[in-house]
Amino acid sequence: MKTRTPKGRRYIETKYLLIILLMAGLFIYYSISTQQTLSHANSSVYSNREWIVYVGGGTPDMSVMSMGFFPEIITIDAGDNITFINNSSEVHTVTFLSGNPPINPFSPEADMRIGGNIYNGSGIVSSGMLLPGENYTLTFTTPGIYIYRCNYHAGMMGVVIVNPKGTPYPMTQAQYNIIGQLEESQSIAQGESLFQQVNLPATSGPNGATIWHIDAGVMTPATTLVNLNSVSSDNISGFAQLSIISPGLMKVEVNLIGLKQGVTYNVQIFTGAAEAGGKMTYTLNPIIGNSNGTGSSITMLKIDPLDPYIPTSYDIPAASWYINISNDKGTLALGDIIAPSASLMRFLPTTLTIHVGDTVVWTVDAPDEVHTITFVPQGMEIPEFGSPLSLIPIGGNIFNGSGYYSSGPLIPGQSYNLTFVTPGIYTYVCLIHDNMGMAGTIIVLPKTFTNNQSISVILNRMTNMSNQIFQLNSKINYMDNKITQFNSAINGLENSNNLTMLVQQGINNKISTLNTAILILVVLVIILILTNLALIFRKRL
Repeated sequence: MKTRTPKGRRYIETKYLLIILLMAGLFIYYSISTQQTLSHANSSVYSNREWIVYVGGGTPDMSVMSMGFFPEIITIDAGDNITFINNSSEVHTVTFLSGNPPINPFSPEADMRIGGNIYNGSGIVSSGMLLPGENYTLTFTTPGIYIYRCNYHAGMMGVVIVNPKGTPYPMTQAQYNIIGQLEESQSIAQGESLFQQVNLPATSGPNGATIWHIDAGVMTPATTLVNLNSVSSDNISGFAQLSIISPGLMKVEVNLIGLKQGVTYNVQIFTGAAEAGGKMTYTLNPIIGNSNGTGSSITMLKIDPLDPYIPTSYDIPAASWYINISNDKGTLALGDIIAPSASLMRFLPTTLTIHVGDTVVWTVDAPDEVHTITFVPQGMEIPEFGSPLSLIPIGGNIFNGSGYYSSGPLIPGQSYNLTFVTPGIYTYVCLIHDNMGMAGTIIVLPKTFTNNQSISVILNRMTNMSNQIFQLNSKINYMDNKITQFNSAINGLENSNNLTMLVQQGINNKISTLNTAILILVVLVIILILTNLALIFRKRL
């Protein structure tokens, strides 16, 4: 025989059931909400697996090419991919040598893709020649610090730091983009200043003639400043300046503050990245702290060419070096050496006025470039570089105004000369960079002023000054636009940091609100339970 449950007990059991269901629902909601919140908070840390690095860059008119990988240093996790995009009008490579010697830039191997699309930190892996706009994707499987370079441009180096899988990322792609834009703009700005270097000396030649000089491409001076930031409680900081003052000789000046009087501090250049470590490469003169807490040292350092196949490539790499300040306590201050570098894809001066009998000497003044000086007669198609006609000197050294004349490829430091014997206006190009507007003009006047060469010099200087004024005006407008972009980029970086803080604050507020709500609900449940217990007790009485 079934017994009926009292009405009051059924009411209480129903309420208990509702309370239990409510608590279960709240628990599930809280778990899901917290998981989503934490997932959102960590999304910027763990979900970015695809990265972009821009290879080179330049001005819209292709007169200045920036020589770097932007950003110069990037930190990723094992298993991540980087897509390297050639953002330049020049060809480049992305080449990881893993400690092997550089590839001869003049060999077919320099142009070839090597090793596929996975890099484990060993062996040679290279994109081969990347034409403008082409890209190359590489997957990094092994933690480490990896330096890479362009086969064609000795000082063009970058660093990839690979952390173990799951390590939080220090920056987002958006932040790396801003840093890369600032690095590229700094390189281009230095390249723009090269247009002022057009007053090359002229010397007297035989029989009253004049020898004129033209720079076939120019590279930014090899010099850079480095900020040294404290990494210990000693709060030592400062800056360093590196400069190539002659082939094979680098001057390094280091200035520090926060030193203890009489204490000796070691100064060294490492290969790698300050935030990840590396291998000691050069030892500089030590610094002893003065009574006012400052100290400095100057070191004249002998260095090797960055590329053994280019004997003139005495340069500071765009990245891959850092300065380490230490004493018996360990490392005290660090600073990555980022050396902005740009190449001018023009002849300086672009237009030169001479007289019959004068000689013009072109010299490649860029340690990272190869150029040709090629006069192509009217009606003849400009040869493609790489064809047999483009690779050999043709025509001799006396230019009579007709026919095909070419220096062939000139490596850094090499020169080519022509003596002009026929009046006329003659245009020449670099076969490698003619598509970038690298062309020049020689105006040859009759030998009217044999006994007054100063008139020719004045005329030439007036032409050069006119060209320089025109170039500077266009570059000033370009720099105004760059300054505006700088300000926008800096504001973007500040906004990115503010956004991160706002997201974190919102997450914290949400978690706090949820905790408060749960506490209130628990109190209400306790009150309901106590109320029901009181009702049961009263009914039993």
